[in-house]
Amino acid sequence: MHPLRTVLAAFADRPDVLGAAVISDEGLVVESALPAALDPEAIAALAATAQRTLQTLGGATRHGTPRQTVVEGPGGILILERLPTGSTLLVLAAPDGDLGRLLHDLRQHAPALLALV
Repeated sequence: MHPLRTVLAAFADRPDVLGAAVISDEGLVVESALPAALDPEAIAALAATAQRTLQTLGGATRHGTPRQTVVEGPGGILILERLPTGSTLLVLAAPDGDLGRLLHDLRQHAPALLALV
């Protein structure tokens, strides 16, 4: 198993995480540990589009490119974490998880993903 896949799978095994993926700026799946019911290619394309839109919004508001975006919905929380390599970590979090701890862990461990992407 590819090391990045191993890391994502371990991350997705957390009780507060439903799935995770790394996607390229072009909307391609770099690696995925998403639930089987989801289409990773479609999710990657949509996440890349969202990331580009957020980048445009950040420029228009003069806030710069968002490093992390959290979207809360009735089915859970969607997190987009911008990686310096030009890719994005997508995390699907459970609606009843500890968001503070998850965001802290993401900030702490996202740099380790860089060596694997």
